[in-house]
Amino acid sequence: MTENCSVWTVDESRAHDKRAQEWNIELSWLMETAGSRAAYCLIPELSGPGLVMVGKGHNGGDGLVVARHLARYLDVSIVMPLGRPSFPRGENLLQAAVSYGAKVVDPTISTGRYHWVIDGVFGTGFHGTVDHQEFHRLWQEVSKNKIPLYALDILSGIDADSGAYDLESVYAAKTLTFGAAKWGHFTYPGSRYGGQLVVLDIGLPDMGSASGYWLNPSWARRQMSFRDFYTHKYRQGTVAVVGGSDSMPGAPVLAGSAALKAGAGLVELFVPEGILNRIQAPTPLLARGIRSHQDAWTFSSEDMARLQRANVIIVGPGLGPHLHSRLLREMSSLQRPLVVDADALRLLGEDASLTLPVGSVLTPHAGEMGRLLEKTSQEVDGFRYRAVIEAASRFNVSVILKGPFSLTGAREVFVNTTNTPALATAGSGDVLSGIVAALLAQSDPASYGEQLALATYLHGWAGIWAERHQGLSVVATDIIGAMSKAWNSIEQGESPPFLPISR
Repeated sequence: MTENCSVWTVDESRAHDKRAQEWNIELSWLMETAGSRAAYCLIPELSGPGLVMVGKGHNGGDGLVVARHLARYLDVSIVMPLGRPSFPRGENLLQAAVSYGAKVVDPTISTGRYHWVIDGVFGTGFHGTVDHQEFHRLWQEVSKNKIPLYALDILSGIDADSGAYDLESVYAAKTLTFGAAKWGHFTYPGSRYGGQLVVLDIGLPDMGSASGYWLNPSWARRQMSFRDFYTHKYRQGTVAVVGGSDSMPGAPVLAGSAALKAGAGLVELFVPEGILNRIQAPTPLLARGIRSHQDAWTFSSEDMARLQRANVIIVGPGLGPHLHSRLLREMSSLQRPLVVDADALRLLGEDASLTLPVGSVLTPHAGEMGRLLEKTSQEVDGFRYRAVIEAASRFNVSVILKGPFSLTGAREVFVNTTNTPALATAGSGDVLSGIVAALLAQSDPASYGEQLALATYLHGWAGIWAERHQGLSVVATDIIGAMSKAWNSIEQGESPPFLPISR
């Protein structure tokens, strides 16, 4: 990516700071740049008296620079709940802010008179818990009084790697982060509290690729493949969907319909014979009944030949909990990329010796990922980026870890930025599997990583459009129905509602 869409770990952030100092860029200069850029970004939306909360470390230094610049235009107070600055030149920054008109107030002060608060207490180096009584009191007052709060780098109390957060629920209006986004901005539960994310360039040296990237509209548009005038359905890719059961006959239909809407030229469903007359497949979908008995399906040579012709095979939507893992082994023997979803993820976990075909993709949510990695869903959500890397390495595949800010990748990880709770509905995951399969079926294997990320971006946009039209009544078929508008939003470079801002 050419835009500043990097996502850093805490170690990567420290490495950039260290490299800057090796190039004779003093840390105090970086503070000056960070604080001044944050201040002039905020000035247009601040009015009335405000309070800048500063810590003893470098995040507090950023806050002191912000206070100095804002004091030229506004009534600014500084509070130091943890004590005075303890880093080099900290006292100089404090005195400079006072010289420009900022007032230092006692930590016991009430926040009731302030119209806004800037949080510069803890930065990206924070981890663990907060045990400072005066800070807790001030934080609780800000929460209780619902004072608009603006966080510097990351909201105090959030672990910048894991997103862990155990303070009073303070919801920032905006987080102004420096250099690049951090993983804690996109992971749970911290991402709930950070507000609008603004990434400010402060002149750190370029050190090459990052551990992750968040998706933006110009990147997504560049990934779109526009159809050749002379194309035909077989050149648009063939997708097979293996799934369905007595209790969930509609899941493969959702996946197949989504694959067609995402551009696949031909989609064929492979479902148990017993539900063939129940699946209500729309006319463009082909459907084939497979003999099944108890925990096994029996594929004929013709069935296998038809599956062999597919560019990508989706395995899992609606399979149910009772099938034997040999089904997944049979599909793997075809050596076609598999999109392993839903109940097929359980089958994968039951067959430790199975090697999936090259180009295969896993699409778990946190609970399914936890079962694959022998962790709890809470442990997965505790560091989602790390879970994606671990699963990709263990199974030698790409991974989409679903959820708000879905993560996609293998060696490098993409963060989806088209987010809406409207996607939290039964069948939404089946729709995503169909989109993934369609985009892979039309792509060169070298671009699979980007196409997987684009699939999450398209899926999110479809959810946003479905919500705009259906409100609280969105169901999976609405998401499929909104995909044409989603494609149009990507083609036009429209910004999704919660897109970070890079300046």
